[in-house]
Amino acid sequence: MNFIFVEYGNQPYPDGIKADLVEVAGHLDKTSVPDISNYSLHTEYSYGKRNLASNLIRRYPKLYSSNKDGVPQLWKDKGWAVQFASFVHSLTNEHAAPTVIEIHPPFNDYSSIDSFLDFYTVFEEKIHAIYPDVKIVVENRAGSIYRGGKFVVSAAEEIAELCKKIRENNVRLGVVLDFPQLLTGELIHPECFDRGKYTNAVHMLVPYREVIKGIHIWGKKRSSTGRFVAHTGDLNTLFPDVDDKKVFLNGIKAICDDEMSRFLVPEVNSGGEDLRSVVKDVLSI
Repeated sequence: MNFIFVEYGNQPYPDGIKADLVEVAGHLDKTSVPDISNYSLHTEYSYGKRNLASNLIRRYPKLYSSNKDGVPQLWKDKGWAVQFASFVHSLTNEHAAPTVIEIHPPFNDYSSIDSFLDFYTVFEEKIHAIYPDVKIVVENRAGSIYRGGKFVVSAAEEIAELCKKIRENNVRLGVVLDFPQLLTGELIHPECFDRGKYTNAVHMLVPYREVIKGIHIWGKKRSSTGRFVAHTGDLNTLFPDVDDKKVFLNGIKAICDDEMSRFLVPEVNSGGEDLRSVVKDVLSI
């Protein structure tokens, strides 16, 4: 497995590993990004409400108005895609060009995989006219406070469909596969881990692994109230059964065990020790 290491949350990697890129937030409520030479711009992911009140976002009426109860609705139409490209340029044009732009899928109450790709190609054309070498990737998503629909790229079947259409239409879009969100999209709970269902989901994606340009990995642990909190803890708190963790890691190996270089983003918010534990588990396979 060959990884391009992306720094997340200003947390260092285990000793001996130097980050190649830094993840930078570029959500719709942002008005600037830090001055970093090698970075991955993580754009709006529509988990919760955004305060869309800045002078910058108000310059883009499609972006400003496309929301439901404050949760951004991505990829509404071609006009939205054009304005989103302009928004990304406005955030980054006084800095080095981003190495990676990470985008996220729309909801299925107003969109589909086909319409998303249709509108995305407009965005891609605009961005590559400005930054011809930037890599653009889309993350599978599961979980939001949005009401009325779910993300169009969530379960393995949807991810596979997207990959197939990217390949068939020669779209210059890659997928970054978030493994814990794949579990959520497949309704697999780590405390009663369905190994067969998980393995089948991964096998559905293996034929398209050349489209998968990176992975996200993180843990969960229970809070003091007993609630499972995402992006905290490590894989040991995510999987009570160590053999379940091994099966989970083997799924990552099935996707990444080739000669292709992929981005590794350890999205851990609970500190450097947990982040390093997660990274070491991934590298152990």
